[in-house]
Amino acid sequence: TVLCGSRKFPVHDPFFAMLRRSLSTFMNALTADDWTLYPFATQNRTDFYNLMAVYLDATFFPLLRERDFRQEGHRLEFEDPEDPSSPLARKGVVYNEMKGHMSDPRSLLGTRVAEVLYPTTPYGKNAGGEPRHIPELTWEGLKAFHAACYHPSNAYFFTYGDLPLPPHLEFAAREALGDFGRIDPGTAVGLEARFASPRKVTVGFPVEAGEPTAGKTMVQVAWLACPITDHQERLGLDLLSELLLGNAGAPLHKALLDSKLGANLAPGSGFQDENRETLFAAGLQGTEPDRAEAIEALILATLEEAARTGFSRERIEGAIQQVEFAHREVRGDHYPYALSLLSRLMGPWIHGADPAEALRVGERLARLRRDVEAGPYFEGLIWRHLLENPHRVTLTLAPDPELKAREDAEEARRLADLQARLTPEERDELVRRARELREAQEGEEDLSVLPAVGLEDIPPEERWVTGKGEDAPAGVPVHWFDQPTNGIGYFLAHLDAEDLDEDLAPYLPLFCAALPLVGAGGRPYTEVAERIAAATGGVGAGAGVLEDPRGGGFRPVVEVSGKALEPNQGKLYDILAELLGSPDFADRNRLHTILNQLRVNLENSLPALGHRYAARAAAASLTPAGKLKERWSGVAHLRFVREVAGRPPEDLGACAERLGAIAAALPRRGRASCAVAGEERFFPRVREALEPFLAGLPPGGGNGSAFAPGPFAPAPCRRGLAASVPVSYVARVFPGVPYAHPDAPGLAVLAKLLKAAYLHREIRERGGAYGGMAGYAPEAGLFSLLSYRDPHVVRTLRVFDDAARWAAGGAFGDEDVKEAVLGVFSDLDTPLSPGGKAAREFACRRVGLDRELRQRFREGVLAADRGSLASLAEQYLVSGRPGSAVAVVASEEALRRANGELGEEALEIEKV
Repeated sequence: TVLCGSRKFPVHDPFFAMLRRSLSTFMNALTADDWTLYPFATQNRTDFYNLMAVYLDATFFPLLRERDFRQEGHRLEFEDPEDPSSPLARKGVVYNEMKGHMSDPRSLLGTRVAEVLYPTTPYGKNAGGEPRHIPELTWEGLKAFHAACYHPSNAYFFTYGDLPLPPHLEFAAREALGDFGRIDPGTAVGLEARFASPRKVTVGFPVEAGEPTAGKTMVQVAWLACPITDHQERLGLDLLSELLLGNAGAPLHKALLDSKLGANLAPGSGFQDENRETLFAAGLQGTEPDRAEAIEALILATLEEAARTGFSRERIEGAIQQVEFAHREVRGDHYPYALSLLSRLMGPWIHGADPAEALRVGERLARLRRDVEAGPYFEGLIWRHLLENPHRVTLTLAPDPELKAREDAEEARRLADLQARLTPEERDELVRRARELREAQEGEEDLSVLPAVGLEDIPPEERWVTGKGEDAPAGVPVHWFDQPTNGIGYFLAHLDAEDLDEDLAPYLPLFCAALPLVGAGGRPYTEVAERIAAATGGVGAGAGVLEDPRGGGFRPVVEVSGKALEPNQGKLYDILAELLGSPDFADRNRLHTILNQLRVNLENSLPALGHRYAARAAAASLTPAGKLKERWSGVAHLRFVREVAGRPPEDLGACAERLGAIAAALPRRGRASCAVAGEERFFPRVREALEPFLAGLPPGGGNGSAFAPGPFAPAPCRRGLAASVPVSYVARVFPGVPYAHPDAPGLAVLAKLLKAAYLHREIRERGGAYGGMAGYAPEAGLFSLLSYRDPHVVRTLRVFDDAARWAAGGAFGDEDVKEAVLGVFSDLDTPLSPGGKAAREFACRRVGLDRELRQRFREGVLAADRGSLASLAEQYLVSGRPGSAVAVVASEEALRRANGELGEEALEIEKV
C-alpha cells in the first residue's frame, strides 16, 4: 500500500508505473518477520536517482488512501459489485496472495514451527498475515503502524555499485530525511522467553477432499539457538549444519533418509540465522503423523552419537570449504548480487551488531580453526545448543481433507452473518465504495509527474561476452570465457541426446537428478557426496531443450555442470569423470530414496509454481519442444516420477537398467560440447585437468549438429488440472514465430505492453489476483497470458480475450509503447553473474544465436510502434485465438464451477 501513491507522485500505482518508465534490472518489496525491504537496481545513473526519488517518497510520504488499503489489503464487496442482492465476498490482493501462500506446505511448515518456537516475539506471528486474521487489520491501524515504523529513525540504507557515495547521502537528505527529527520507534526485538521443557504440537494443512493423504505429512524438530549478534557462534552452527546435514553422507542426513521414515529432509532443515535468535532444525517430509516420535528419537540419537564420536579433520575441512566457497562466489542470475551481500549483514545490523563483521569470514574462520584445535568444538555445540537445550519443538504438519471445507464454511457463515446484518444504507455504501474503487482503477492519470528515462538511454548494443572456442585434443569443442570469478572455475557440458532410444527419454530427468547422488567409481554414495562437498561448490545435471532461433526444430541435451575453487580443479574433473564414467544405479534402496526425494519436491512445488505448470501443459499441445518440456518438467513428469517412486525398491530393476543404459550411451565425445569460465591466468591449470577428463570419455555418439523437429501435429488443448490449491493459475498460450522472424521483437514488446497497460489493472487491481502476466519466449515461439494466485478462472479467461482485442484496436498510446520497449531492454540487459554470462553465451553459440541475430532483435524492439503492435495483436492473438491452448491449475470445485459458465469451451478436468 506504501507503493500506491505518495506526496510528490500522487498517482495510484507509481511502483508498477516506474517498472515501465525505467531500465531497472530489479525492483521489488520484500517482507520478513521483522523488516520490510525496498530494493531496486539499475545500470543507468539517471535511472538510479529517478528510482531513489520514487522509493524515498513512497516509503516516507505515502498517501495511504483508504481505497488503496481496500484494493491491496482486504474489502467486503458483493460478488456482483453493483448488485447488493448477490452474495457478499471478501476480496483483496494480499488476502488472495496469502491464501495461496498458506496452501504451500513448505511455507506453512516454517510458519507453524515459528509460532511455537517464538511465542513471545514477532517471529511467532505470520508476517504476511493469516487469511482468517487479515480482515482484522483496519486502515487506521495500518496508518499508525506506518507512522511508528516507517521513519528514518527506524530505517537502514544500503547501496552497492560504482557510483560515489556522497551524492547518494545528499540526495536522500534533500528528498526525505531532512523533514524528520529523531524518535524512538520502539521496534527493538527482545530475547525469547526460554522453555523449561520441550514441546510437541500437531497442526493440519488443507488438501482436497478425497485426495490421498499418505506420505504428505512433515515432521520438524527445531531448537532456539544463539543470538544473531554472536557472529562466531553463528559461524560454528553454520558449519555444524553442514557437517550434520550438508550432503548425503552427513550423519544426520544419512540417518534420516536411510530410516525410510520419510521421503526427504523437511524444508528448512539446518541452521537458520535470520531472526534475533537463530534456530536449528531437522526433520522429514513425505512421512506419516504416527512416525513423529520415531523421527524425533532418531534425530536425538544421531546427535548424541555425533557428539560422542566427533567429526574427522577431512569432514571439517570440507565443511569449511563449503562456507568459503559460498562467501567467495559472485552470484546474481536471479537476484542482484548486492542483495546476497545485504542478506548476510542485514539481520545482525538491525539488531545492533556491526554489519561489516558479517562479511569478515576469513578472520572468523581462522579463529574457528584455533577453537577446533583446542578441543572438542563441534561436539560442544551439539551438547550446548541441541541435546541439553530444552527450548525445542517437535511439530507435525499433517494433511487434513476436511480443513478446507471447515474454513470455507466458517468464512461463508461469517459473510452470511455480516450480510444479514447490513442495513439498506450499508448495502448502498458497499456498492458506492466498489464503484469508487473501480473508477479509480480505470481512471486516466497524469503520469508525467513521474521521472522516466528515454529510448536514447538504451545502450545501442548488447554488452558482448567474449570467449575463445577451440577443439581439445580429444576432439571435443571447448569454449573458454575469461570472467572475474573470484578464483572459481565453472564447467558446463552439453551432451546431445536427440538419438537416444525413445523408451529412455522419460528417464533422462531421473538420470540427471540421481547422477550426483549415487555411488560412482566403485565408491559408495556417501563417499561420493563427501568428495563433492570437500572439493567443489557443487556438481549437477539437468535435462534441457535447445531450440533453433530460425525455427528449424530443437535439440534435447543433458547439461552437466560443476564449479570449484582454482586449487581444486583437478579434483572437480576427477569427480566428474567418475560420475559420468561409472555411476552406480544398482543400489535399489538408494534409488528408491532419491526418487521419493524428487517426488516430494515436485508435489510440494505446485502451489508456488502453478502458473508454470499451467503454461507448460498448454504449450505441450502446440509445439514438439513444448511437448518434450512438459514430459521433462511439467505435470506429465510429476506423474511419471510419482508412479516410479511408488514402486518398492525390489521393483526398480527396470528403472535402474534404463538409467544404466543412459549412462552407457550419453557421455561420449561425439555428443559433448563444453564451456569453461574463470580467470584466464588459471586456464593452464584448468586445461591440465580438463583434457584428460575429455580424453577419458568413450568415442562415438550422436552427430551433435542437427536439430530434430520430429513429426508433430498441433492440437490446442483446454485442460483443467485439479490440485489442492485455494486459488487458481490460468494460462492461455498462443503459437508465434521464432527468434529470427521479423515479428519476434514486436511480440516481445506486445507482451510487455499487455502486462503493464492492461493485465495488471484488470487481473491484479480489479480481479484481486496476485499477478497478471504476459510473456513472449522467442526461443520457443510461444506467447503466454498468465495469472498467479487468482480467485477467478472464467473472468480471467475473458480478460485475456479483452486484452487481445484492446491491443488489436490500438487503444494505447505512444508512451505505452515506449514504456514497453524499455521493459524489454530491462530484461535483455539484466546483468548476470560471471558464470551466468558464460553459460548464456555458450548456449547462444550452440544454437547459432550470433551477434548479428541478437543485434537485429534489439533494432526490431526499438522499431516497434503503435500500428505494428496493433497489427501483431490482431494476427497472433485475435485471429490466432482458435489455435491457442488453455490450461488452468485450480481446485476441482473451482474447475467444475468454471465449466458451468464456459459452455462449449469447457475444460477437460484431470487430477494432477
